[in-house]
Amino acid sequence: MSDSDIGVYSYARPVHYQDTGLCYYCGCESEFEDYAPPKEDLPFYLKSGDSCSFAIIPTCKECIGFLKSCREGVIEDRKKYVNKYIERKYRKALNIYERWNDEDLVDLSEAFIISIKAGIKLGEEAYSRLRFIGFEYEIDGNVFHARRRNITVFSVFGEKFDDFRNALQYAARTYKIRINILKEWLMENNAEFDQAINSYFDAKDKELAEKEKKRLCKEFAKEHKQNSNFVKGALDAYMTVNPSLSMEGCLELIYEERIKK
Repeated sequence: MSDSDIGVYSYARPVHYQDTGLCYYCGCESEFEDYAPPKEDLPFYLKSGDSCSFAIIPTCKECIGFLKSCREGVIEDRKKYVNKYIERKYRKALNIYERWNDEDLVDLSEAFIISIKAGIKLGEEAYSRLRFIGFEYEIDGNVFHARRRNITVFSVFGEKFDDFRNALQYAARTYKIRINILKEWLMENNAEFDQAINSYFDAKDKELAEKEKKRLCKEFAKEHKQNSNFVKGALDAYMTVNPSLSMEGCLELIYEERIKK
């Protein structure tokens, strides 16, 4: 790669003074320069004409480390790559930040409180970096706008939140659902809190009903000297035909129609 090839790059300079000295990718203090595309891949981009920015971007020490293996040529694609690595590296701290707050630390041991608070702080920093959208920058007289982050409003049965973590913690406390369990239901329900919570309680009701059915069938089979599998199958059939009857009512009908006679 020749010096003339290197000359195709231009500096991405912040438009606003308050953004000077910031890493474009995460908002931390910039100490290094990232090249989009990477200098070693420049011959490919020049020959192929594939999309790339030909830009030099202010970058922090950690982000430049993440980008060592990134071969993307467009600034925003490199930013997505950084976010993936921030999320991967700080996953444990992000989970602590998501699941804990100061109210939850009462009555814990001092050593555990120190550990959790450190995790909350680190997770909050990582969360802030993930939400950083970049800044307006100028290249050769042309101004480029950072992609705006869409503000998502999360509703929990009428309560509004613009932050997923706050909505998650509120919902878990209010409806007495463990956060990790609630998060799984949210994943199954497209992050819709009302739908996820209703689905969770529907499943709990079905689980309790199944346990009650098993108990009643076992007792009925023992009392009337019947096979428990026969009783369960009969109960399922009678409940389908008689949806208005309770399980106890259906068992009484089974006794009258199938056993007593």
